Amino acid sequence: MPTLGAFVVLWNDPYLYIPLETSIDPWIVILAVIFICTYLLPVILSFTILKMGWISSMSHPSEADRKILLGATALCFAFAYYKVNSLLGSAQSLNMFLLGVNISIVTTLITALFTKVSFHSVGVGGLLGTVIGLIQYTHLPLYPWLAGAFAIVVLTALARYKSNAHQAFEIYVGLIIGIATQALVFFFSAHGV
Repeated sequence: MPTLGAFVVLWNDPYLYIPLETSIDPWIVILAVIFICTYLLPVILSFTILKMGWISSMSHPSEADRKILLGATALCFAFAYYKVNSLLGSAQSLNMFLLGVNISIVTTLITALFTKVSFHSVGVGGLLGTVIGLIQYTHLPLYPWLAGAFAIVVLTALARYKSNAHQAFEIYVGLIIGIATQALVFFFSAHGV
């Protein structure tokens, strides 16, 4: 989801300045860094944690396993924010997006101490919140993107509910975290707060 969200930001922010000089298209570099930090590193770290015996399963993790995996993923996401910020510096909307991702994962980690929040719902909710935030931030009518993100939210939430992976409350909590965090980060940045 972070890679898809970053693509949405790159595609839709006409004010985004990317001060990156490279022989490869800067978009590819940015998306590759985000993909590596938010997907490949967490997968490698998760398998390493599993092999070390710190968790019992990745396919059917216990509540303790979920918290450990989420904590490891949070470290990778923080590294993604650091790496993209050090590469780009002034790419405000992309930095806001990654800041929102990091705030949402920390919020999810705290929430997971009290309830079994749906991580999938946080991710797709974050995508929807990003589009909502971009509409506020850029003042552009990104309604096709909004409809697409909403469809992804509905399909993912329905799949998680129908597969009995989560109760409705856990899905709603995840959606609220994802949508609110991303939308609010863009909203506050758009208004100079």
